[in-house]
Amino acid sequence: MRRLSRAEFESSSSDYDRAVAADPEIDAFCSRSAWILSFYDAFRPDAALHVAREGDAFVALAAQNEPQIGVVLQPLETMWGFASPLVGAGSCDLLRELLDDSATRVGRVPLLLSGIPLTRTRLEPLLRMLAERFALRPLAETVRFQASLDAGFDAWLARRKPGFRRNLRAARRRTREAGVRFESARPADAAATAAAYERVLAIERDTWKTRSGNGVDRGPMRDFYARMLPRLALRGELRVLFATRDSSDLGYLYGGVAGPLFRGLQFSFREAARELGLGNVLQAEMLERLCAEGIAVYDLGSQSEYKRRWAEPGLVTAGLLARPRS
Repeated sequence: MRRLSRAEFESSSSDYDRAVAADPEIDAFCSRSAWILSFYDAFRPDAALHVAREGDAFVALAAQNEPQIGVVLQPLETMWGFASPLVGAGSCDLLRELLDDSATRVGRVPLLLSGIPLTRTRLEPLLRMLAERFALRPLAETVRFQASLDAGFDAWLARRKPGFRRNLRAARRRTREAGVRFESARPADAAATAAAYERVLAIERDTWKTRSGNGVDRGPMRDFYARMLPRLALRGELRVLFATRDSSDLGYLYGGVAGPLFRGLQFSFREAARELGLGNVLQAEMLERLCAEGIAVYDLGSQSEYKRRWAEPGLVTAGLLARPRS
């Protein structure tokens, strides 16, 4: 087992991402370095990293002091529970080594795991290993809603309910008649990414989310995306879509590509565009562009009611809380 510092993990991020891509049972986008390191740096930069590597297997955890609980060993991203901190077929054995390391004593604190594959070959060995020293409590499963695009846009649309198709056609017609146009962007360097993100933030400040105090234009959430987007852009994986009218930006949608999968990250629109149904039109416009690019899956993220209309339940992973036996 080789322990990695923050700098060493950063320098090994390409190897780590290749290991994520080679592990078909975990979240292909949110387990990657762009997601977990951006979250770590934005939300918990003072947490002690515990990253280990053995060949193509990785364990990426952080020891965070939680109020009223104490130190908890947990994934680098814990807000949504998408990322798996265990990457590769040998990651269970690697976790055992990490927990046995007497120099860190991390095996003596509560352990939180998320993004765990539900396949028998991955889950059962992990549970057996942890049960030797921890009392285990399962957490709620996390479901991603994913739209299959491998048969093209028309096939995706044909699977939607008639009312959905009718409303979407009407919204697209309204936007055309209102003079709205759509602009795709693939920033490929830091300067272009910063410029695109500034356009996004300018729109975000005039959205219902920001007006209700839930915007992503401030605090750690702003920092999270400000760190992630350049990482994606430098690898040619960032996709941005703007809705414009008369040279003014009305809405945006952006996300990242991981192989044949596109992960939607954020989208919104100015309040002045609400009557147009611009949010739905942005999604449809992005879907068409992804189909033309050959993307097979649009991952919309975790469960919410509107996502049921756009996609089907996809990858499901588990969470687990392990408390040391006294």
